[in-house]
Amino acid sequence: MAVTINDVARAAGISKSTVSQYLNGRFEFMSYETRQRISQVIAELEYRPNALARSLKQKKTNTVAAVVSSILNPFMTNTIRGAEDYCKENGFNLILCNADDDPAQELAYLHTLASKQIDGILISTTGRNNEALRSLNLSGTPVVLFSRHVPEIEADTVCVDNKLGIDLGIRHLMAHGHRRIAFFVLPHSQSPVTPRRERAQAYCDLVREYGLPASEAWLVETTNDEAILSKRIEELLRQEPKPTALFGANDLMTMSLVRVLANKGLRIPQDMAVLGFDDWEWAPYLQTPITVVAQPSYEMGRRAMERLIMRIRSKNDAMPPALEHYEPELIIRRSCGER
Repeated sequence: MAVTINDVARAAGISKSTVSQYLNGRFEFMSYETRQRISQVIAELEYRPNALARSLKQKKTNTVAAVVSSILNPFMTNTIRGAEDYCKENGFNLILCNADDDPAQELAYLHTLASKQIDGILISTTGRNNEALRSLNLSGTPVVLFSRHVPEIEADTVCVDNKLGIDLGIRHLMAHGHRRIAFFVLPHSQSPVTPRRERAQAYCDLVREYGLPASEAWLVETTNDEAILSKRIEELLRQEPKPTALFGANDLMTMSLVRVLANKGLRIPQDMAVLGFDDWEWAPYLQTPITVVAQPSYEMGRRAMERLIMRIRSKNDAMPPALEHYEPELIIRRSCGER
């Protein structure tokens, strides 16, 4: 016969409501000794709460979802690590969904998660499903954005100060003698994805502000495909004057730039300096370690999940949405001519 919550209460010598509060993580009015006694009895009786029954009764599942734009992106992976660790510490389960930068796939995930009565959604959105996200948020399923800001959704957002990051990179390149800087970024002109737009705009503004040589060809709007990148670099190298430094707008772009330069027999930094926005695992271990502007991705993931769980516990009250910017950090290695 299955052990019930009443059995636990009788064995521990306390009320059923106290055991219920313990199971739901409400420890505010419970002594440490009581918590230890309940824990010991649960272990001795091998009590297993019926999670489905509890969730139906409470209209809560203690499960949240993270919808990422691309799981291949090291920044996303590290952000989710931070979010998952915060979930574990606070008694929540995390479901990970990879939208693969596909708005249709993202929307399908949102519909599925809504039907599963998920408690909340953390998302790095494609920017193409704003109405669905707004509807979820207003209907009582809290939504928190990370990395990408969408003002129309009116949701808590955790992201990085993109202009500061580009400024750190450009000033570092200038300090090492580079004034002709090409910037490689994913298509951004018509994109709703804010980091691309903000970083490209910051590059243009800062080149002008610092009086650096400017060329339309040096703002390279491209994909991460190495065959395409190879052609774009060849075009740049045929120009006079040619750039002396390449700045990648994200980690995947910088990885591709490094491989393309190596395939062409171009040395970093002797033939071309390289600097990236976002760090990645093997950047410090290349023959020439790559200097990067790093986002505090793990901390951003933890903070975004903290905001989401706070919204869930407060039943997504009328508190106005918060936009939090984290400061990036310049990690100096040797790819810009550093000594």
